[in-house]
Amino acid sequence: MQLEEKRRAIEAQKKKMEALSAQQRLKLGKAAFLHVVKKDKNMGELITKGFVSERRLHCVNYY
Repeated sequence: MQLEEKRRAIEAQKKKMEALSAQQRLKLGKAAFLHVVKKDKNMGELITKGFVSERRLHCVNYY
């Protein structure tokens, strides 16, 4: 009986940790996506204003 209760407690803790890591992955993915979108938007504004040429755009490192 005790082993079964321990197993259930371990499984519940494992499930909770998996849920937390899934939430963290979602937040990180969203932050990365918004960072890239913001970077692209800023680059587009610089191109339209003439500060950066489109030819130079291919040399930009997005990482």
